[in-house]
Amino acid sequence: MTLQDLEVRFAGVSAEPTSYQDQQLGIIVCQEALLTAVRGNYGVGALLVDPQGIIVAQGHNAVFYPRFRSDLHAEMVVMNAFEDQHPEVGTMRGYTLLSSIEPCPMCFARLLAAGVETVKFLAEDAWGGMINHREHLPAAWQRLGQRQAIHQADVSPSLRQFARDVFLVTLGACRQKLWSR
Repeated sequence: MTLQDLEVRFAGVSAEPTSYQDQQLGIIVCQEALLTAVRGNYGVGALLVDPQGIIVAQGHNAVFYPRFRSDLHAEMVVMNAFEDQHPEVGTMRGYTLLSSIEPCPMCFARLLAAGVETVKFLAEDAWGGMINHREHLPAAWQRLGQRQAIHQADVSPSLRQFARDVFLVTLGACRQKLWSR
């Protein structure tokens, strides 16, 4: 599978009629994931929705492009943008972060510290995801996590698979770049 294959497939997946609750937001994060994958980054997109359901920040992984920044995972990009643009927001209650792939340990810790009330992801990341390893966090971090709801987004199986595929198609090349540093 190539990125060109995924670009063609995305048109079909995004046009599917669906009644899944998170489908429209899932399409946006997958669009972000595809955009960044074409640029040579990990294929991950994310967005943040406020308590009224309005997207207040969206972005994608930017670790390798436009220049190397090890901290610019999609969730970090979104949280940086939101926190820079909205310093007046004192609580993240009611906010939801949606990511195309399960958050890694770094991003998961950031979301815990930020207090984002709900974290949703389209596809699991068996290699680097943190959600199924929460019990291994230090006690203080586990305690922070008690105030959050973290689960898979309600999207179509084909969109979930697309999110997984766009991540996987970039995984090998990005790992090589990272390991060669």
